[in-house]
Order: sequence, then C-alpha cells, then structure tokens
Amino acid sequence: MTVTEHNGSGPWDAIVIGGGHNGLVCAAYLGKAGLSVLVLESREVLGGPCGSFEFIPGYTASFSNSPGSLESRVVSELELAEAGLRFERSDPTVLQFFPERPFVVWRDQSRVDAQFDALRAGEGKRYRRFIGSLEDLATRLGVSIFEPCPGLASMASNLKTAADRDLFDRVFHGSLREILYEYLETDEARALIGLLASNVNIVPPSAPGTACGLMFRPLALASATRLPADDFRRMPLRGSTGHPIGGMGAIIDAIANRCRSFGVALRTGARVGRVLYRDGQACGVECEDGTVHEAGVVISAINPKTLFADLLDDAAVGAEIRDGVARVPMRGSAFKMALALDGTPHYANLPGDLTQAQAATCQFRVTHSIDYIEQAITDALSGRPSEHPIIWGLIPSVISPQLAPEGKHIMSLNIWHAPYDLAEGDWADEKDRFAKRCIDALTQYMPDLPDRILDVCSLSPRDCEAELGIVGSNITHGEMLPHTLFGPRPHALANDYRTPLNGLYLTGGGVWPGGFVTGVPGHNTSKAVLADLAHRSKAVPAEATWHSS
Repeated sequence: MTVTEHNGSGPWDAIVIGGGHNGLVCAAYLGKAGLSVLVLESREVLGGPCGSFEFIPGYTASFSNSPGSLESRVVSELELAEAGLRFERSDPTVLQFFPERPFVVWRDQSRVDAQFDALRAGEGKRYRRFIGSLEDLATRLGVSIFEPCPGLASMASNLKTAADRDLFDRVFHGSLREILYEYLETDEARALIGLLASNVNIVPPSAPGTACGLMFRPLALASATRLPADDFRRMPLRGSTGHPIGGMGAIIDAIANRCRSFGVALRTGARVGRVLYRDGQACGVECEDGTVHEAGVVISAINPKTLFADLLDDAAVGAEIRDGVARVPMRGSAFKMALALDGTPHYANLPGDLTQAQAATCQFRVTHSIDYIEQAITDALSGRPSEHPIIWGLIPSVISPQLAPEGKHIMSLNIWHAPYDLAEGDWADEKDRFAKRCIDALTQYMPDLPDRILDVCSLSPRDCEAELGIVGSNITHGEMLPHTLFGPRPHALANDYRTPLNGLYLTGGGVWPGGFVTGVPGHNTSKAVLADLAHRSKAVPAEATWHSS
C-alpha cells in the first residue's frame, strides 16, 4: 500500500487522541491502509502505562510489567519484529511465592503438573480439567475478540448442551471462589489461578461475576486461527510471551516506528481540549493551546469517561450517553513501585532444579490463597491499603541491562489493591508506609532485599492518575466484569467502536475486549473505520471525492 504523503498541517484523514499502545496500533493500521493520520498525545512521551518511564535517575521501566496478553496477530500484521521488537522467553516464566516454597511455572507442563501433584495427589489432573473446560467453553461461545461483543444473552444462546449452559452460568454469574473450590482442592492451586482473575477489579472473589476473569485467555485462544497445540500462548499461568528486549517500552518503540514508516505523524505534548463537529459530523479537534487540526475521522484512545465529560457536549452526542458514561464506575487500585538495586536479591527456598540466575529472570507474584486475595480487596473496599498486599513484579534489567546503570538493577512492582480514596488520612502521608509494608512482604522471600536497595520510587493511585491520566487509577478504563465487559462497553449507544457523532470512534481499554496490553481494541477500531470509509466511498458518485473536513 502506498503511504499517504502529507504536508503535516492538515486536513488529515484521521486523528487519534491518545498515544497509548491501542491508539498507536489503530494509527498504524490506518496508516498502513494509506490514510493520513495524526496522533496527539498529551504527555511528552508515547505509550501510556506501557511506555518507558525513568522512575529513578538512570533506572527505567514501565508502569505495565508484562506483555502476556499482547496479541500475536497484531505483532504479525504490523510486522513489529521488523521494527525491532524481540522477546526473551525465559524458562521458568513465573515464581509465585508461598510461605514454605515458591511454585515454579516451567514451560514444560509436566513439571508444572508435578508441582500440583506434590500439593495433593491428582491436583495436576484437576487443574488441567478445569483449564480445558474453560477453553472448550470459549470455543463453543462463538465469540471473537476481533469483533464487537454480542453480549451475554447472545453468547449463551450459542450453547447447545445443558452442561455447557451450566458452566456458562457458573463462570459468568457465579463467583471465582465457588468455581475454584469446585474444581481444585488446594489453597495454592486456587491462588495461582485465582490471582489471574483478580488483579484489577476491586471486587472480592466471593462476589458474583468474578469468575469471568478466567475467560480472557481462553477467549483469545478461541479467536486465533491455526493455533499449534504447543503454542506458548496455551500456558494458562501466563508469563509465556516472555520479556521484550529493552523493556515494555520496546513494544511502544516498535509500534511507533511502524507508524512512522506508514507516514503517521506522532505529536507529544499536545493535549486535546475538545472534539470539533459540524452538522452531526466530527470534523477535527482543538488542542488546549488553541491549535486546530481538521479530520473527518476522530478516534479517541483515552478513557471514554474523559472523552464524553470533557471533550464533548450534549449537542455533539446527546445527554443520554454522556450521563451514562459518567456513571461507569472507575474504582482503581494501582500502586506502583520501582526499586534501584545494587544487584539481584537472593531468593529463599528455591527447589534444587532452579538456580538463582534463573529465578532472577522470572516474573514473581505474592498471594497465598483465595482468602488472602479476599482480604486484600476487602481492605481496599474499606479504604485501607492492604496489610498483606498482592504484588506482581520482576527485575526487567536482568534481561535488558540497558534499563539500569552498569552492574545495577531495577525491580518493577505493581501492587494490588491500593484504594484510590483512603478512609483516613491521605496518600501523601500513607505512601511511604505502604511502600515499606510491600518491601517487608517481599523480604520474606528475598531476605537480602533491604540490603540491596539503593533508592525507592513509589507512586500512589493518585500519583498514577496524575502522571498517566488514568481516571481513578483504573488501568483498564472500567471494571472487567460480565455486565461491564460483555455488555455494552462503555455504553449501549457506543458498543461497536462507533459513537452517535458520525466520524467519532472509540478505542482503548474502555471498549471490547477491555484493558491489558493486547492491542486488540486498536486493531478492531481501525477495522470499523476502514469499513465505514469503504462504505461511504461506494455511496457517493464515482466522480466525487470524500474530503476529510
């Protein structure tokens, strides 16, 4: 496809508001299709939570730690490997710490099964049966993550057997606690799997609907074509994608490079103040500095709540959708820490077949049981930082030494669940206390960690919101629960990436299939835009030319 030449001033075929990974993916697809595209990012750097960030002078990581959900189709179709994206697929992939010894997630699934069976005879088989049932259900639902979500009722109507309908009810309407206790017999196995469904929502695992978080990976697998039986994405305990060389920011660098190769203009420090429209049609944007950019297509990759509240008015889209999106809950819980280290810490109680060097390459997680998860979330709902925090972390500089000074390392930690609103005091006073509690929790498994620490950077949920613009410190732009994910997201009038304002589209975590570092919303929105432009071109006389303004 010939790249569109553009003078850089406008009008453009399309403008993307927000240079996070989904906004960039959408822009890349549109640029690849030959459109002139402008991306406007309010921060001075691209990528949002996935982009590179210098937490401590000389020590760089990202707010997001893992590319475990990055869609292979996006990587392949945008040819991100040609733009320099590489992965180191460590083995093992994950350590989950338990009081006596860590559980080691090897790529050899027989070694994983053996550890389950060491917990209790037959637990490996029970684990396989459970994961297999979820994957089978995903296949029979007939849902693709690459198409608008048809909704729960439509999904359920595709099921033909009573057994499938019963499992559907337990997964989408039952609790995470109930289904894990039904299939598995040990606290450790339940914690390993349950943690994957509990890391963003401030909803306890005993609440209805919480089991649906287990379906994210099965639905992605079911949407893939020609997936080999031994494909690394089939590892349900995650970590299988590996570490991007250069850190998570390398993903953003690769997508941005592809954007530029397709002629996409990328501008940072450009905060959009409002979406412009004329006669029911989007016609561009105005930045806060007064600069106007014209385009017949405007795509918002920011939180829909911000878009509808601040960048639009009732005359543009109607009061119904603006009021409805305003009511979408944004209970976030992101607390970020980065530790500058003078070396890799010593991991306690490693099994004999795992070296310290191997352990240092792994992602690591701290949570012991469903009760542990329940208490952490209950604390957050009460406005208290957890006494026993849920922690996801890694040392990205082991794989990518350029992220820290020579001989040093950076440990990147995501802590769940830290309430955005505290019941007592404020985060300015509480932040350092909670950070110390998290370090103390890790010290149980890395005894020399305190002696290794050179510096600490902690960002409370309020800090994360201020730095990244993520409303309420909710990294997925809304809860990932059945009624908010598989129903109209973010609203019944904007459930297929389109909005009531002709030419205005949505992408990012606030639309199907939700948040995480996938790139799928960006892919899907670009598909909707191109379909509409193709339809429009067929609807006008052959001698007419569609003009973006």
